Amino acid sequence: MFLYNLSIIALTLCHRSSAVTALNNGSVSIPSSAAISCHNEVDRVKIFEGNHIELMSLAVCLHVNGHTNHAFDMYTLIRRHFPNHSYVLINMGIVHLKQGNVEKAQELMEQYLAEVGGMYGDGEITDEEARKHGSPCRANNIHKQDCTNALNNLAAAHITSGKNSTAVAMYLLRAIEIGDEGMLGDAYANYGGHLAKMGDHNGAADSYIHGFWIFLRKNRFDAAIALLLRRAFLIPTVYSSLVETDDTRIQFRQRISDITELTKNGGKTWIEDKGDLFRLKNYNVSIQEIQGIPPLKGRLQNPSEIQSPHFYVHYNGLNDLPIQNEVSEMFALLCPPSLFEVSPHLVRNDHMTKRRKKRIGFVSSLIGGNEPHGLLVLDVIKSLKGLFEFYVVSIGSKKLTTEFHTVSDHAYEVGYDYSAARSLLMSLELDCLVFAEAMNEAIVYSLGYQRFASVQVLVMGSPVTSGIPTIDYFLSGDLLEHPFRTQLGSDHYSEQVVLFDGQAISFPQEQYHPPQDSLLAAGEAKLLSNASSLAYMKILKNQNAHIYLCFQSIFKIQPSFDYVLTDILQADPKGHVVLQASRYTMQTEKLNSRLKDVLSQRFCGRREDGCPAMQNAHSRIHFIPRVKSDEVLELMQQSDVILHPFPFGGSKTASDAINAGVPLVIFPQQYLRGRMAAVFFKYMDLHEIDPDVGSCCIAGSVSDYVSKALRLASDGEYQSRVRNAIRDRRHRIFDEKSVSYEWGKFLTRALRIRISDEELASHVGFVLEDKHFESYNAKEVEDEQERWKQSVMLSNIFGPN
Repeated sequence: MFLYNLSIIALTLCHRSSAVTALNNGSVSIPSSAAISCHNEVDRVKIFEGNHIELMSLAVCLHVNGHTNHAFDMYTLIRRHFPNHSYVLINMGIVHLKQGNVEKAQELMEQYLAEVGGMYGDGEITDEEARKHGSPCRANNIHKQDCTNALNNLAAAHITSGKNSTAVAMYLLRAIEIGDEGMLGDAYANYGGHLAKMGDHNGAADSYIHGFWIFLRKNRFDAAIALLLRRAFLIPTVYSSLVETDDTRIQFRQRISDITELTKNGGKTWIEDKGDLFRLKNYNVSIQEIQGIPPLKGRLQNPSEIQSPHFYVHYNGLNDLPIQNEVSEMFALLCPPSLFEVSPHLVRNDHMTKRRKKRIGFVSSLIGGNEPHGLLVLDVIKSLKGLFEFYVVSIGSKKLTTEFHTVSDHAYEVGYDYSAARSLLMSLELDCLVFAEAMNEAIVYSLGYQRFASVQVLVMGSPVTSGIPTIDYFLSGDLLEHPFRTQLGSDHYSEQVVLFDGQAISFPQEQYHPPQDSLLAAGEAKLLSNASSLAYMKILKNQNAHIYLCFQSIFKIQPSFDYVLTDILQADPKGHVVLQASRYTMQTEKLNSRLKDVLSQRFCGRREDGCPAMQNAHSRIHFIPRVKSDEVLELMQQSDVILHPFPFGGSKTASDAINAGVPLVIFPQQYLRGRMAAVFFKYMDLHEIDPDVGSCCIAGSVSDYVSKALRLASDGEYQSRVRNAIRDRRHRIFDEKSVSYEWGKFLTRALRIRISDEELASHVGFVLEDKHFESYNAKEVEDEQERWKQSVMLSNIFGPN
């Protein structure tokens, strides 16, 4: 659904162990807890009367022990009194980057490089040490560790912002060029993350393993394990074929099994690298070295260092519960017991009696700005305010909107600081904690393993089970799940599923669009055409083309969907398929190559040199750059029909298409991630306006999907009727109060709050006697019962209903 990869960064603090000048004035208060953990550093500062090296040691000690604000005050003090010692800028930048202040972090890192003569050491130098010993950005300099740290952290800032992939590679390759092997673990980690985002997964795997061995040989087990996990979780964002999809899942599970074995027994029983975990064919390491790895149990102190969970696995649209359970069991072994602690207020058990209002927390990495997960819960908080106290915790660099600050009782932004997020959630003494997603970002995923509230909930922002034992409930909808889910032998949720009545999911019709950069939205795809995406669509429109738009993230176009696009292009000579290009050229090229192969198989048989029919069809596939969020509806309105991909669809893009008044073709799948869009059309009841229009958009098979898309694109009169019906009924799916009402029912029951349905409905603003709501639910039950009676075997009804 709304899966988007956040920052992939490894940060390196700068330390110094030599030299000079004393501090004459200025002071920073040190908390008593920090004075205990950093007592040696405090004593040395007193002895040496503020020597800037000792002050730096104290600041770094404060930093690594979690006293970030005091560390930053100390860095600022050092910078103020020793302006010609530039290396402190590196750590100041790290603080800003962890807090999500990416631009400020970049500014400080760039300032450091400027003061030491630039990344090649050939510019003007103002730093005192660099004047004495030469620029640290040269391979023979005694302080080159400072420059490699700065280059690595500057690259990390660019990775986080996503603005300049060329700069990322330039900075990291320069760091690798000048640094000694033992200095470069973090640089290889970030270079692997960069290559993975580009789509070079083999290069990324090699970089991760290179960094793993650097850290392992330095006994930095936490960092080494994190890189081994990043390598294990690495799978293609765009597959080359269906065969690669199957092979990837098999190898992924093998790698998880291999790490679990390393966790229990180390490498002593290792025989062969079945899952390609250690890249033996590409990286020069022997089986004997693997066998020397000690048991890894309990050595992963900071699981958020994996940076990005394994969320690309779930786009295959299969039952992922076995995978989720295996990953969860692996983490339970890798992490020490201290990371599975229970919030103190739950241990005391005094939270049940001291407060009148229950405290509900929401935590998410996709809740800031106009991110969809925030839009899913905004009205819930607004409607239930007064019944509960709401606490919103945003992870990452996107700032919460003014509306979130207004509707919630307390709102927090913790950036990328895992320790800060963990401490904050412990301090809030929550009764219920809601995870808007689990699979998008490592900090949120890691927090899921801890018990911050007596009730912990995962919602459909990430529409797949977590496999995490400390998450109690998964919120879904009766109409969002397969009607025979409980009859299929084994469930695909580790949590207890709560099924909301009615639509169960709703977005606001009027949405906030923060200022956005068109070039940032497009990424490298801005080079595809001189025309904007909107202008490109208008050109096709003026050519009387039938425009089939699938404007989804490129990783949602799974190989099985290629044949749908091929069928459409073959059946409609005027048909043009328009896809959203990735922000990274390599990914777009891989999908384009895959589509070309499928077209060749269809049109050219065994010929490998192509044929005119294939070339014609391929010329009618267009990739256009992403656009700003406030341009999406206008772009969609230029199409004849929106193609909703499967097996992993979504809901936000579907609601956008409906808001734009454009027909959307949907093929509901077995699992939630492929069923969410259909509920909108079911809820609009278009058949009440026009019986023929009522069957416009929800397909019952792949061939039915293609047929519906072809009719909508080529039959102008029918398309017009469908558009009119959607525009007439689209108001039904937005700002749907029944969703907040269902949330209210769940929260009050889960937290044992006595309130009548009438009182709750009145508070939310939902009319219980809503005839549309009642008649719709009754009709759906009758329809599903009829389909059940008509079915002979469960295998015949695995598709849509």
